[in-house]
Amino acid sequence: MAEGARVLLVSRTPAAAAAELGEAATPCPADLATPEGVDAVAAAAAGLGGVDGLLVNTGGPPPGLALDVTDEQWQGAFRSLIGNPIRLIRALRSQLSEGASILVITSSSARVPIAGLDTSNVLRPGVTALVKCLALELAPHVRVNSIVPGRIDTERVRYLDRVRAEGTGRSYEDERRVHEAEIAMGRYGDVAEFGRVAAFLLSPAASYVTGTAVQVDGGYIRAIP
Repeated sequence: MAEGARVLLVSRTPAAAAAELGEAATPCPADLATPEGVDAVAAAAAGLGGVDGLLVNTGGPPPGLALDVTDEQWQGAFRSLIGNPIRLIRALRSQLSEGASILVITSSSARVPIAGLDTSNVLRPGVTALVKCLALELAPHVRVNSIVPGRIDTERVRYLDRVRAEGTGRSYEDERRVHEAEIAMGRYGDVAEFGRVAAFLLSPAASYVTGTAVQVDGGYIRAIP
């Protein structure tokens, strides 16, 4: 919004967030787990004249160990992280403008497994591979990248910290300090710090960047490469 974009805000209940963002945000109530929801997004995008930038973000899959997660939960996690985004991008492909950009938000679990979150540990690397495939398929007219957040101070991360604190017997504050000690910058990231990198990758300023995964993690991920 600060960069002058008009935003089509898609979720099951987008009205409050759209109102907070102001006149440049258009709410589009849709459940992307359904074909009807995807059709609604495609129609709304057409009404705005097409798509210059598409940000794909999904809710995190359920926590749990690989053998404890049910078949239904595995299937739901796959649909949420891979199946539904493919359906959305397929539906919007004809509306992507020349030089458009797609950015998929993944997780540090794409590089480093997160304890107790095995659905994400297994499927997020698959999302990274999907981004690579789409970058080749849609080039040179559309760029496709992913952005890899570390521990950004969001409600999802706070929820996971509370779950882990209950499991370890630590307080929430102590649990957070344990994770902060693993981050080179010594703190959780701010949402605005994450947003600035996302805005760059979606913008023409990143016109020669495609097929890559950009980490915004304060130095948390130590894997090489």
